[in-house]
Amino acid sequence: MIYIKSDYDIKMIKQAALIWKQVKAMLIETAQSGVSLITLDQKACDLIEQKNATCSFYQYDGFPKHICISVNEELIHGVPNNYKLKDGDLVSFDVGVTYENHICDAAFSLVIGENKMATHILKASEEALAKAIDVIKPGNYLGDISVAIEQTAKAHGYTVIKDFGGHGCGNKLHEDPIILNYGEPHTGMQLVKNMTLCIEPMLMTGSDQYKIDHKNKWTVSSQNKKLTCHVEHMVLINEKGCEILTK
Repeated sequence: MIYIKSDYDIKMIKQAALIWKQVKAMLIETAQSGVSLITLDQKACDLIEQKNATCSFYQYDGFPKHICISVNEELIHGVPNNYKLKDGDLVSFDVGVTYENHICDAAFSLVIGENKMATHILKASEEALAKAIDVIKPGNYLGDISVAIEQTAKAHGYTVIKDFGGHGCGNKLHEDPIILNYGEPHTGMQLVKNMTLCIEPMLMTGSDQYKIDHKNKWTVSSQNKKLTCHVEHMVLINEKGCEILTK
């Protein structure tokens, strides 16, 4: 079901987004070589709860932790554990915040220390996200978003995963429509004012083949064990284009 958000919905989603941005700032400051993923997960949970909000992902379909943290070849749905970050790691944080039954969901990635290959795929992912957001306005189509992501990824020598993508969000964590990272222009539903969407490029190196961790049943990783990257903004469609709620 597609939810066209009311003024009250938008107000509450923006409050959740404000908390999300505070969590992002904390994680950027805290994520350093030697810090464990489980520590970062707990710090995110503590901050979200301090703001009278809850972690949207915790126990969602059984997800066992509070946020998703994925490292290097791990693309999405990484389950925080005792792994300690080290210089050169490419790490993505996917954070969901629920405030007054309204949700903000977005993700960002960063490089610990220096790693040219990691920086390259991160910049390509961020460019794909920016290009996608540029085409979001009433009257354009879902396919226009998908094409912008895929074309940018290919231009930088990367591929996109086919079985996962962006989605509507706000009143529920995952709402229609599904927004694939590949497609055809001027296809799919038309965009309308007051839709809130999560746009999330997921780039892979060399192949779009993936595997799901057989132990935790969640973490999606590249089958060839090469670098991946995931970034995500939540946007509100307005009269002229869209507002990035997580910027």
